[in-house]
Amino acid sequence: MAQQSDQPAAPGPSADMPPAMAEIKSQSVDKVLQEMNRMPLFMTNLDETDGEGGANDALEALKALAYEGTRAEIAENFRQQGNDCARGKLWSDAKEFYDKALAALKGPQSNPDPDAEGPKVIEVEFDEAEETAKEKVIEEACHVNRALCNLEKSEFKPPATVLW
Repeated sequence: MAQQSDQPAAPGPSADMPPAMAEIKSQSVDKVLQEMNRMPLFMTNLDETDGEGGANDALEALKALAYEGTRAEIAENFRQQGNDCARGKLWSDAKEFYDKALAALKGPQSNPDPDAEGPKVIEVEFDEAEETAKEKVIEEACHVNRALCNLEKSEFKPPATVLW
């Protein structure tokens, strides 16, 4: 039979909690959820502030990424998002993405400013004719898809006069 000792067990190794974890542990659950809702990964509603009236930098950075690349790349990104919405029968959202794609095709070609501060940009050469052909295909697809959205939403206007 084993003997029981009156001495307390030796305490295990102990370490201080990391500062960020200690700060979170000292906050209420509501406060932690409010802070998490400002991070794009955890957002349940769109809060464009940092909680103190300033801009939400993480959200602004993600918005800027939507407009990175050539006109065709930007438009293709918006077209794909529109297609995803259309598959889910979210016709208004899909139409908005197709409108953004068409607007991106009409905008100026983005050329980075070589004098601007920030990371060094590597310029990539591309075939102008090939890029124009891609833009044309994307534009046609967006017009057709936008027409589908309007039909599904029953938002079409018959012509004022019919010419036979």
